[in-house]
This record gives sequence, structure tokens and C-alpha cells, in this order.
Amino acid sequence: MPINPMFNPTVFASETIYTLVILIFCMLVYFKTKEIYDLSKHKGIQFFRYAFLFFGLAYASRIILYVMIFSESISFEPIRRGKTIFMQLLPVSNLVVAYLSTLAILYLIYSTIWKKMDIEHFLIVSNIVALFVAVVAFVSRSPSIISIIQLVLLVVLIIFSTKKKEKDKKKTHARALYILIAIFWLLNLLVLNPVRRLPLQVLLFFQIASIGVFVAIYYKVHKWVK
Repeated sequence: MPINPMFNPTVFASETIYTLVILIFCMLVYFKTKEIYDLSKHKGIQFFRYAFLFFGLAYASRIILYVMIFSESISFEPIRRGKTIFMQLLPVSNLVVAYLSTLAILYLIYSTIWKKMDIEHFLIVSNIVALFVAVVAFVSRSPSIISIIQLVLLVVLIIFSTKKKEKDKKKTHARALYILIAIFWLLNLLVLNPVRRLPLQVLLFFQIASIGVFVAIYYKVHKWVK
């Protein structure tokens, strides 16, 4: 079967495996925190869990996108009207991923401030913000812009978590988690956005480092829920 000359099987494989691994760890975090939420009914833990669920859904969307890329790359079908099917679907995919991942970050923020903000008000505001970011992703077609916006939101998350004065050990673990998530997102910015311009060795290094950070996140969650 002929391969699209723009399609690099090695890069495609590394991206797919990387995305699948992060998806698995997102689901592990989500299910790992189920028991502690069932016992405590703590709103902060509830929205922390939802955040990783939305992160997982965002990465699942990327997996679907990669399947589309692969299917098109091995297709005999010629380019239609100057654009491949994948290129036509890419803006919609960016919109979905941007919406879900932004909502995940906002849920993380809410997990630290839920006592100060009404949940209904938060749900309205968070969906408006996530939709705005999604529209920017759709119009600009620039993953880098979206990742930078989300990184700013993660800095806000760290600021909110740092302002807490409590000496609670669980909150100390949570703060470390938020910092790790911000580091992961910064690495993710390097891994997923300019991927076609990165040498394969550099790409693999950032992917491995990013997975390592997410393993640390899961380890922190494991200790946190004990």
C-alpha cells in the first residue's frame, strides 16, 4: 500500500504510543481516586477526578485523530480539492481536544477553590471559557496558542494552591501534583505541537520525559489516597 510522502511511520508510531500511554495513566488516576471520593464525598476530590477524566477524553480524541491520519495515509484515494480528508477534519479535532483539555484544567482549578465559588456559577463560566479556547483553536488552527493559554491557566492553578496556608499533608501532596501537571503540560507543548520540526531523537526524549512526569503524578496520587 502506498504511503503518503508527508506521513512518517516512525513519528506516527511514537505519537500514538505516547498518547495511548498518557490516556491509560489518566484513567488510572481517575479510577484510583474513586474509593477515596466514595468515602469522603469531598468536592475537591470529585473535580480532581473529573479533570483527569476530561484529560483522558482529550487524549482519546487524539487517538481517534491518529487513526484517521493512518487510514488516510495508506489510502489510494487522491487529494480532493487540494485538501485531504484529514486536513478538513483537523480544525474540528483541534476544537474538541482544546475544549476537553481546557475544561480539565478549569476543573483542577475548581478543585482548589470549590469552597469559594458556587458550583453552578463555575460550570457556566468554565464551559464559556473552554468554548472560547476551542473556538480560538478552530479559527487559529495553532495548537501552540492553545497550549500556551492552558499553561497560563495551570500557573493560575499553582498560585491558588500555593496561597493555601493549611499544613494538611494531603494538600501538600495536591500542590506537588499541580506543579507536576504544569511541568507535564510544558513538556506536552514541546512534544505535540512542533512535532514535525523536531528531530526524532529529541521528540522521543521529550515523550519519555513527559511520560516520566505523568508516572510521578500517578505515584503522587497513589500516596495521596492512602
